[in-house]
Amino acid sequence: MNLRTPAHYQSLEFARVTQLMHDFKKQGSATLRILDYGCGTGKFLDLFCSLGMDASGVDINPEYIQRAVQKGQSAYDPEYFFSTDTPPYDIIFLSHLIEHLSPDELHGLIPKLCQKLSPHGKLIVLSPTHGERFYHDFTHIRPYLPQSFRHAFGATGMPNSYQEIKLLQLEDIYFFKDPYRPRYWRSFYKKTGLMSFLTRCTVAALDGMWRFSRGRCGVTASWLGVYVLQEK
Repeated sequence: MNLRTPAHYQSLEFARVTQLMHDFKKQGSATLRILDYGCGTGKFLDLFCSLGMDASGVDINPEYIQRAVQKGQSAYDPEYFFSTDTPPYDIIFLSHLIEHLSPDELHGLIPKLCQKLSPHGKLIVLSPTHGERFYHDFTHIRPYLPQSFRHAFGATGMPNSYQEIKLLQLEDIYFFKDPYRPRYWRSFYKKTGLMSFLTRCTVAALDGMWRFSRGRCGVTASWLGVYVLQEK
């Protein structure tokens, strides 16, 4: 990490996902099939294609689908995707998607995606925590934490309103931190005056502390879970 690294937790996410994909590729000689469900503008879909993976994307936004197709990538809308038989995927990747879904929608989606997964495949979930950034995005419905996911799709044996379906097992997990920010300071928003200048200096110092600690010093902003299908 250097001074050019954006002081933002998503730069840590991107680095970790890149490393994971390199690690997965080393585990076998065959080209990995990966689905980026909720591919958006294509940040990760571009990455997967650049790594030589057999990558496809799914998104509800026709503009994003068209953008991917124009780059020579495979991309579909959800209705077409689920109505079509496809070979199983080695990896299904969900980045900053589940927080846009209601519990009912999520509980309906995950089993359908798992049906598209190979028996030894991996489901990777990347999602924000319930931090101060969460509701900056008006389209966020609610946060889902690792324990939430476990209660709905794992096996805890505890009462659950959605009745756990014992589908997934956590294989690995990572957390990502954002630099501290004085967002409850008036001077954080005012752009004039001495206090505003001092606040900008404070932000620069906090960014430096985040970079110097390689992203370890800050507030937890997101998590990434690597899941495998539970053995029946």
